[in-house]
Amino acid sequence: MRFTDAQLRQYDEDGFVIVDCPFASALTDNCLAAVELATIDPELNTTDSKGNHYRLPPQIPGSYWCTLDHCLRFLQIELHDEVVELARQLASRVPSGDEDIYFRNGGINELAPGRSFKWHRDAEEDYVEFMHYFSGARQSDGCLRVVPGSHLGSAEPWMEQVYASRSSAPGDAASVHEDDVELPGEVSLEIGKEKLLIRSSRLLHATWVNRSPRGRLMHHWLFRESTAANHRFHFEKYLSTPAIEGLTEQQREVLWLGRDFPLDPKWDGERERELGQVSWSV
Repeated sequence: MRFTDAQLRQYDEDGFVIVDCPFASALTDNCLAAVELATIDPELNTTDSKGNHYRLPPQIPGSYWCTLDHCLRFLQIELHDEVVELARQLASRVPSGDEDIYFRNGGINELAPGRSFKWHRDAEEDYVEFMHYFSGARQSDGCLRVVPGSHLGSAEPWMEQVYASRSSAPGDAASVHEDDVELPGEVSLEIGKEKLLIRSSRLLHATWVNRSPRGRLMHHWLFRESTAANHRFHFEKYLSTPAIEGLTEQQREVLWLGRDFPLDPKWDGERERELGQVSWSV
């Protein structure tokens, strides 16, 4: 699967594009089933200080990672051949990029009832993020809000407008329990589990408050070009033998298993705390 010229133009102009999932729906169903097996009562999930997971406890207190983030069922989507082909196509268009990409990491986010994410950019550096709302997302349960074109140029004028609008808005728009202010040109991306959202890391985005009684599940992941020194893991130290054996040779290649490369010092503290404590299997 490859992007059409029209889809590439939309990505360049708007900072995102939505495509049909290039993998079988059974893979999504497998992920939903895994979540149901791994959840606990959210009132008992007291170690989720990162706020990433509503019913999925982190493997160790304060960690970004639950038992499912890179388990085999989710890796089979993250590293699906058609997904990797899309990532390679986009990476090859970057001036310093090539098709020797690597999978940096993935993760699951479950937006709790009554909560939202405020307007922000993920990074000033430009890279591609994949997002799969595998439980589906509507405005009522906290779907994504984006400003098309906001990946271009500085985020500062947008954030100044956010702060100014908040100061004149009734209530507390900065609270995670309230909808953030509306921005000119913003669109709500109501999306079903059969679709895949692919967006720039620089795209300004927020969510509506999840006003449903259930958590809203989103699976997100990213690849980087080989020249980007942004590796988070040596995955062979975190994946079990059965998980690695369940992957194809092509999938192992994009994990850079067995290759010698430096890790990004940005994540040194996290790795020191989690190495040997955090792992993923089948």
